[in-house]
Amino acid sequence: MPSLSSSIATLRASVFAELQPLLDARAAQGLSIAPLHIGDTHLAPPTAARFAHEAQTESDGSLHRYGNIAGEPSLRRALAHYNAQQGRGEYHPDTELLVSAGATHGLFCAARAVLSPGDEVLVLSPYWPLSVGVLTSANAVPVEVALTQALYADRAMDLSAVLAQHRTSRTRALYVTSPNNPDGYCYTAAQRRALADFAIAHDLWVLSDEVYADYSYTGAHGSLADEAQMRERTLRVFSFSKSHALAGARVGAVLGPRDAIAAARRVSTHTVYNVPVISQRVCANALTEGSLWVAHARAQYLEACAIAVEAMSNTEIDFFVPDGGAYLFLDCTRVLRGRSLRALLSRAIERGVLLAPGAAFGEGFERHARLCFTSVDPAALRSALGSLREAIAHLSSTP
Repeated sequence: MPSLSSSIATLRASVFAELQPLLDARAAQGLSIAPLHIGDTHLAPPTAARFAHEAQTESDGSLHRYGNIAGEPSLRRALAHYNAQQGRGEYHPDTELLVSAGATHGLFCAARAVLSPGDEVLVLSPYWPLSVGVLTSANAVPVEVALTQALYADRAMDLSAVLAQHRTSRTRALYVTSPNNPDGYCYTAAQRRALADFAIAHDLWVLSDEVYADYSYTGAHGSLADEAQMRERTLRVFSFSKSHALAGARVGAVLGPRDAIAAARRVSTHTVYNVPVISQRVCANALTEGSLWVAHARAQYLEACAIAVEAMSNTEIDFFVPDGGAYLFLDCTRVLRGRSLRALLSRAIERGVLLAPGAAFGEGFERHARLCFTSVDPAALRSALGSLREAIAHLSSTP
């Protein structure tokens, strides 16, 4: 057998591989598990009925044909209009917007458009687990910069000084997520300006992951693209999975300067050709009623966040109350007392709760775990959190 790609070894396997036997055993017993490990929602999307209707419409032949490789015009116009309404700037739907097969594909296209093999990207951590793999697949070199947990503790931190410690002559871009996955951190106006000044001073691109832009709880969402001289060096990634509960549709978008979007579209053409037409139409429909739905979802998520914060308070778990997003990032160091995170995760699984291991979110987070508070309804969330508290108490009482 010929050898495999030398770069494939750098792509991580599932973060749950070690725990899979425990999950399999639970499934074999017919027992359910609360999926607090995955960034999803229990809410039905605003167009659930239309999704089913579109899927069964045999009379519309265009659903079964190749689509516009630049994205369905109706969706591009709706996206541009929606983002302008949300204060995210004016982007021309024909030249400054890429429709992608989810945010993961969108980030890949954006990265391939602006990065050359060997270019380094400063990845502010903890980070979304797939981001480093996406950048590696684009032949770039991710360089982790531990930041947002420290910013929660000290919002006046000198960001330029921190970034400068990791920048080299090969640094070509910043990867920034706000609200952050996994800890929900939202950069302040002053911090966005500091990051922008750093990018300008060193002629860097910014890959701005804004998939949770609709779910900022401490104020209006802000992007580095809004800063002076930053629009032409920032590629903004969005996802209908997060904004409108349409993870199954697999549609995302990238907004950015004309030349970069033109290049990203070429990458998209050579990876998926065109995003499925039916999915694009579902998402266009979602945007027509999206503002009201998003406001409802934001209220639901904020309530769920409060439930999770209350449940995890007064335990041996440390965490920061998130500024936005869908997660608590739990520091389990105190309760573990030198043991591996598996000691807690296995007890949680035994009680029907699954968390995401922190090692997937960056170096130094091996004793952290991510808890998604939007993946199940409030009643199920309360029950799962009660079970998790039992697991924590059991581990705490174990020598």
